[in-house]
Formats: sequence, structure tokens, C-alpha cells
Amino acid sequence: MLFNQIIAPLQDLLTKETELLDSDASTYKLSLHFFTLNLLYAVIMEIGSISLLITEIKTSPQAKALNLVQASKSMYSEAFARYDPKIFRRIFLGLLDRLTFSEIPEIEKLGRFILVDGSIFPAFSTMEWASYKSTSNALKMHLAFDLNRMIPVQFINTDANGCEKKALLEMLEMGVTYIADRGYVSFKLFRQIVEQQAFFIIRIKSTMKDTVVQSLDVIIPEEWPLFFVNISDSMIYFSNDPDKTGYRLVSFVFENEVYRIATNRTDLTTGEIIMLYAYRWQIELFFRSIKRTFHALHLWSHNEKGIETQFYIYMIVYVLLLHFKQDLVQEQMATDTFNNESDSKKPEPAPPENHSTRTPARGLVTLLGGRLKRCWKMSIHWLKCIRNFLFQPLTQEVKSVIFDTE
Repeated sequence: MLFNQIIAPLQDLLTKETELLDSDASTYKLSLHFFTLNLLYAVIMEIGSISLLITEIKTSPQAKALNLVQASKSMYSEAFARYDPKIFRRIFLGLLDRLTFSEIPEIEKLGRFILVDGSIFPAFSTMEWASYKSTSNALKMHLAFDLNRMIPVQFINTDANGCEKKALLEMLEMGVTYIADRGYVSFKLFRQIVEQQAFFIIRIKSTMKDTVVQSLDVIIPEEWPLFFVNISDSMIYFSNDPDKTGYRLVSFVFENEVYRIATNRTDLTTGEIIMLYAYRWQIELFFRSIKRTFHALHLWSHNEKGIETQFYIYMIVYVLLLHFKQDLVQEQMATDTFNNESDSKKPEPAPPENHSTRTPARGLVTLLGGRLKRCWKMSIHWLKCIRNFLFQPLTQEVKSVIFDTE
């Protein structure tokens, strides 16, 4: 069945983890193997809660055909507490290590880029470790999202007040360029990134004062002045920075909003800096996807480790689905590769004059990356198609329908 095709890459990783647990399969009805498969099924089928999953497995002939095990709510609670989230982390990292994902050519040639951001998830009142406000609890996922391949690669869970700058430092890797919004602005953080031989492209606050040391040539595609005004590029230092460290500052106005982007990448053109910051919107789309499509706003466990397991399951499903899609795309387009040079040079049509309703960054991504939809995006229509075919053999006819669904 299609379900088995999608999860095939993790089967031996799951078997390996199961073998490390003595007598797990013989001791527990909801063993690691079935616990994992049941949760993967829940996410792919967009089942929003453990209660609904229990009903689905109990009553669905398709779930029975997959040999998913029936279990009570208490069994799931025990399994979330029993299985260390490090098991699922190893499975997730194992998938990242063995699976090949298409890279965006225009970004690949510029280096490796990681988007970082934090997103808040509401928590139960009994989850005291996730304290947020006096009247509510919440937790925060600090995510690292690989822009080159459009996949999540790392996350850290904290209470909702957890410091985003501290989380970034924990995830920092030498040679990587980190792209973030204004919540990550800090002279100390900038200095620490530089000291660890990493890079940043971060939007700064409009109130930050700077002194221009050198004006740089503004290098952008010739059609961009249709969309941007007041573009400048310069080497500066910030007036309030005690070290007076030199950075680069790219400024522009897009749809009546001022953008000021600080970076220590001096090798990129003005247009490349703007393009890379615009792609930051992809991490927002990922958070929206897992919250709304994967129903991550409904927590499966009250336990901190259980929630970490839940989030790893989302990451695992995401990379499995994207890998499946890209395999299908490559198979269907073997004679007409999606990233040929002539296609990438075709100009995009100019938007209408009243183009003012789209989120600026998202609109720019649409402008610059028409191929994202085919190779890196999983729309709700595509996911609906996958669910409808989940219990059917992966025939050529099914492949063609999936490939043509956007």
C-alpha cells in the first residue's frame, strides 16, 4: 500500500531501535513498533487526538488492513512516558542522514542556510513545567529549518518564555548562515556568531542607530525596482554597540514597509541578501503546517518528554512525505529535469499594480521561486490526495494523479 511505501525508509531504523529494547514486543501490546506506526498513521491521516486515533483504528477496515494495534488511552500515556524521545531523535537524524533531498540551486551555490524561529503551543493547566502567564501555560518550539533542502533539522523545546537567542546558540554550527527576524537582535549574539565562525542575516529594529562607514554598490536584478524603493547597501557600526563592530546593512522599502537587514556576509550581492531574508517565510509556513494540518495544537501528552516525542513524529512524517514527493517528481520528470538553467532564467510576470494584499516576504518568495510548488511544497490538496490513496497499491495511474495534484 501507499502507506508502506511512504514509511519504508524508516522501517529498518525502527527495527534497530526495537532490538535494543529487551522483551519490548513480548511485554507490551503497544510496543515501540506499533506505538510508532500508530502515531505515524495519525499524522498522515490528520487525526487530531489520541481519542480519535483509538476510534479510527478500532473501526476503520483500512487501519485493520495495515495491522495497526488497538490500544487504550492509558496505554498511549504509558508509552509516551516509557519510550525516551532520544529513540525518535535517532530515527529522525537517521532519516536525514540516509535520504537525499533536492536542493534549491540558486541557494545551494551561496552556501548553507538555516532559518531559525520559535513558535508557541498552548499547554494544559497541569503542565507546570510549561509556565507562561499567570493564567495559562504554553511551550515553545525553537526550530532550525534547512533552507537549502526545505526540511526541519533540529528543534529545542522550552516553556513559552524560553529565550530564542539562547536556543540559537545551542544549535549554532560553524560555516552556516542563520536567517532570523527581529526577535534575535542582540550585539552579544552577533559577536558570538562571528566568534564561532558562523554567519547571520537578521532583520533589525527600525529604532537601532548606526553610522555608515562605507556605501556599497547596490546590485539587484534589473526588474526589482518595480517592487522595491529606497534600496541601500553599506558597511556600518551600531551606535550603541560597545565594541563598534563593523557589519553590513541592507535597507529597502517593500509595500510601504521598511526593512533593515544586518549581516556579516560581505560576499553576497544586495539582491541575494534580500532574497535570502525573504525565504525566511518558509519557517512560518512550516509552523502553520504542523499546527493546522498535523494538528500540533492538540498535545498528545502532558509529559515533557512525551511532547518531545510528538514533535519528533511530526518531523519524521514531514521528511518522509517530502522524500516521497520528490522521488515521484524525479521519476515523472526524468527526461525534463526541474532545475535546468533555461527554466531558472525565465522572467516572472510582474504583479498587478494593486498588488498589496500578500505578506511581503511570502510575496517575494512567490516572485523568486516558481519551482518551489512542484518540488518542495506539500499543499493541503496534495496531502488530501495522499490520504485518499493511502490504502491503495502505488500503481502508475496513482502516481500520475498524485504528481498532477497541487
